[in-house]
Amino acid sequence: MPSSTNDVVLSVQDVSISYLAHRGRVQAVNRVSFDLHRGESLALIGESGCGKSTLNLGIIRLLPKTGRIDQGKILYTMRDGKTVDVLDLSDREMRAFRWGECAMIFQAALNSLNPVIRVREMVYDTAEAHGRRNRAQVRARMLDLFRRVRLDPERVFNAYPHELSGGMRQRVLLALGVLLNPQVVILDEPTTAVDILTQRTILDVLKDLREAMGFSIIFISHDLSIAAEMADTVATMYAGEIVEIGPVNELFYRPRHAYTLGLLQAVPTLSAGAQELSSIPGSPPDLIEPPSGCKFHPRCPFATERCRVIPPPLVEEAPGHWVACFESERVLAQSVQATEGRGVRHPAG
Repeated sequence: MPSSTNDVVLSVQDVSISYLAHRGRVQAVNRVSFDLHRGESLALIGESGCGKSTLNLGIIRLLPKTGRIDQGKILYTMRDGKTVDVLDLSDREMRAFRWGECAMIFQAALNSLNPVIRVREMVYDTAEAHGRRNRAQVRARMLDLFRRVRLDPERVFNAYPHELSGGMRQRVLLALGVLLNPQVVILDEPTTAVDILTQRTILDVLKDLREAMGFSIIFISHDLSIAAEMADTVATMYAGEIVEIGPVNELFYRPRHAYTLGLLQAVPTLSAGAQELSSIPGSPPDLIEPPSGCKFHPRCPFATERCRVIPPPLVEEAPGHWVACFESERVLAQSVQATEGRGVRHPAG
């Protein structure tokens, strides 16, 4: 998708990623494109297996051995204004790019931290791998970050991971992820497996760090309420493709793709009165032998014969709101009707 401004820090262009399986190649990501602007927070939503994590592992080139990037470009704008294709970087350049320019924070905090060394050694190892060898400066920087993420700096700095709670370990990862002041931070389900109060703390910490440091965020989440709170832009992924992307309020209040509408209708609300939750029928498609036309058509109540034959292109139907759906107007009409029926008004309306 073309960008209307020149503040794009990361531009993913027509990227496809596949995995080798016994039956053939699994097309996990299929011709995905989006722009991430400076300071922007982009949420990727969708069912498990839709390609969200694979896409972000591809961005930092940490795919497993069976995975490969088949096509596309991943253009990154350095701080000096120079633009590079991440796929063209050497192994040495990629080591500098990861953590120094783009950090990824995984959902399994305990698995991401070395259980046999103290947190301080992980901090020093990370810094030294990127040329930061002054331990006094690194320590001071890390203690300050621990304060920002609401941890006891001295205690956590000298602790082993097993001595910390799940929420504390997640915040250690957040602080460690921004140690080198990256321009882009990728968060893969950062609030998974923590209680609701810890989740609230992590979200508040993220907001504070983003405001103080100005980095851009790519946020992977199954929790639509978190995506609604954290994101400026939301992208819906289905079967390896972005089927809808737009401003958070526009997409959540006026969805134009049947899959996005289905996800939203499956979320309980706090509005008064009994409301029957609906689920999306069927299962995600086989990505080795996907259905023809629109991949969502076997599960879509709006599908027509054209949907079964022709893959819909991603087109801009409202300012900044892109959708790949031939029946988007019908979907929009139903979404507006459902919203009005719950007594909810669009923030802009």
